[in-house]
Amino acid sequence: MKLSLLTTQLSFTTERLQIRLMQQDDFPLFNRLQSDKALMQYIGPILSPEELKAKFNTRIRPWDGEQDHWLTLKIITKNTNEFIGSVGFRIADIEAERAEIGYLLLQQYQGHGYMTEATRALVAFLFNQLEVAKIEAHCCADNNASWKVMEKLGMEREGFFKSHSVLNQQRHDDLAYGLLAPRLVEHSQ
Repeated sequence: MKLSLLTTQLSFTTERLQIRLMQQDDFPLFNRLQSDKALMQYIGPILSPEELKAKFNTRIRPWDGEQDHWLTLKIITKNTNEFIGSVGFRIADIEAERAEIGYLLLQQYQGHGYMTEATRALVAFLFNQLEVAKIEAHCCADNNASWKVMEKLGMEREGFFKSHSVLNQQRHDDLAYGLLAPRLVEHSQ
């Protein structure tokens, strides 16, 4: 993997979107996503202001070679320059060259293909530039929108975990998805 790329200012452009690393002055945007109860229903609890600021600070600090460090990128529409959500990733296992992706999209922008477009750009970066071998993603089984994005990316459902997580004091089934780098798929055929 070309991990040195993670120390640069990551940014991607798609047909409709600009995607770039969040910076210190993006906390209000991060707060908007993470404080939305409907959006966080299948993601995690609403954090206290102090906890949320601490989470944000870990997400924007430069990558220092640490496995499991999430990097968060904001998604901005090109035509209106509006913030609509975020995508992020972490190197889940350096030796296995495996990355995990995650994403959040404000409700009013859901259903327009924005997240699929943004995650496709992220997946292309992870495979073509960073050269990860595999991308994984996880979600609550009830989060239909999330696993549908994973499937649109070509990810395969690799696991179904019954009563695997607790969110907002309720037990949930979880799903695990994976996608191998094209170079590995071509090699295995």
